[in-house]
Amino acid sequence: MSDPAADEESTGDGPGVFSPGRLRAYRDLYGYTRVALGDRTGLPADTITAYEEGTATPPAAHLVTLAAALNVQPRDFTGPSGADNSWEYWGLICAAMPPMTADQIATVATVLRRIDKHRERPDDPPASERPRAA
Repeated sequence: MSDPAADEESTGDGPGVFSPGRLRAYRDLYGYTRVALGDRTGLPADTITAYEEGTATPPAAHLVTLAAALNVQPRDFTGPSGADNSWEYWGLICAAMPPMTADQIATVATVLRRIDKHRERPDDPPASERPRAA
């Protein structure tokens, strides 16, 4: 019988949605090609490609298999809906920091979104022109 919580995560109906960029970032972090990861997991390289390109969403069982091969938790492949799912973004996060919990990843994403929102306000003067607090 399948785990309903894991099924929710893989379909995007639960606390997180599958992030193709996170899968690729973790694969790259460990230096595996898609073929090598396929050999470690028993999944075809074409299937891994589809997951990384976002043209397919892995079922919970595949998330578990991929996580075990990459020494992470299945939830490490999921994030809040609307989060940046690009490989470049998650590659930087994964390479620069030790493995994070899902809550830590969500916090980092929230902070980065706030920074981006602040950059989008053209009325604000640049930081160098703002008065400094005493």
